Amino acid sequence: MSNKNLNHLHGEKEFLNLSRDREKIIKKTSPKANFEYTANQLAKKLHPKEQFVKVAQIISLNDHVKTFVLQPDESAGTLKLAYFKPGQYISICVEIDGGIYSRPMTLCCSPKCALKGEYRITVYRVENGIVSNFFLDEVKEGFHFKISAPLGDFCYSSIRDHKNVLALANGYGILPFISMAEAIFDDLLDCHLTILYEAKTKEDLVFKEKLDDITCKSKNVTVVYVLSEEDDNEYESGVIDKKLILQFKGEENSYFVSGSTSFYARINDLLKELDIAKKFVRHDLFRGEIELKNDEEFSLTVLCGEDKCTMKCRGSETLLQAMEKNGIAAPNHCHVGVCGFCRSKLISGKVKTIDENIRMADKVYNYVHPCVTYPESDIILQLPN
Repeated sequence: MSNKNLNHLHGEKEFLNLSRDREKIIKKTSPKANFEYTANQLAKKLHPKEQFVKVAQIISLNDHVKTFVLQPDESAGTLKLAYFKPGQYISICVEIDGGIYSRPMTLCCSPKCALKGEYRITVYRVENGIVSNFFLDEVKEGFHFKISAPLGDFCYSSIRDHKNVLALANGYGILPFISMAEAIFDDLLDCHLTILYEAKTKEDLVFKEKLDDITCKSKNVTVVYVLSEEDDNEYESGVIDKKLILQFKGEENSYFVSGSTSFYARINDLLKELDIAKKFVRHDLFRGEIELKNDEEFSLTVLCGEDKCTMKCRGSETLLQAMEKNGIAAPNHCHVGVCGFCRSKLISGKVKTIDENIRMADKVYNYVHPCVTYPESDIILQLPN
């Protein structure tokens, strides 16, 4: 028989034995994988289920505003902090007087800080704000907290957004733009950022020194300060209006808006008057105005797995607020009905919701977002497991 035929028979024999040989190899292999895909490793670094941090430094900006420098809490197992995009936030968990509260906090620093093992959040005092007052009055260096991975999509995208970004902010709404400005300075973000920063007085411009330093060093960041309750020739007077927007808008712009509820309403009306397409307008965590004076108490029964807990919930507070006060660690992040993390099934009862970004199918099958849902009767709510 020729060598050609012998080689053909040998190849055919190997093919016929392929299944048997593969079975032998599989049986010798451990049922536990001894490797992890690179993509999975990266996903764990960027999107951890939770992170643990400690307060390394507290910087007082004025009597009502402080910046908290957070570093990894290695004793709790967090060795590195997840990287983030400029404009994102973290959800921080706080226990106060038996209640368990979670609040979104904007990361107001360059993503470069995360690579050095540092996050920065800035807290403004809010009237009757349980968590903000706790941070400003009680938190000291060395305090430990559990936080989420970076969240949110209030971020610049070269695919979606124009090269020129006009940022409109008042009060604490400046925080995401601090992160964006620092990222541009660090060459991590490729766009031109013009910030119209509205405040009541010069004292309220707590980031002026930082922003002035960036604008002096970077041609891609411009800041215009607007004072509504103080006259000074070095600043714009009044509030951000149509004339000011027209003065600083370019041929093509994306508009990023961040601030108080009333500020959103005013700016949105102005952009509508200027015929700005909605696809070029971005909002930070935004919640529509609602004023509920119904202080009638209802019964709220919360089901989670086999656990059941009943509490009181006033008509003027959300289901989530009632659960927080009663020490129930219900899943939540954004507090404005956007992220969907708190999505729960309404077993029975009548509710009122505001600006709820929920799917049509969820409405049909009675799913709600407790962070923007108010009771109008006794409620039974099934939390996600």
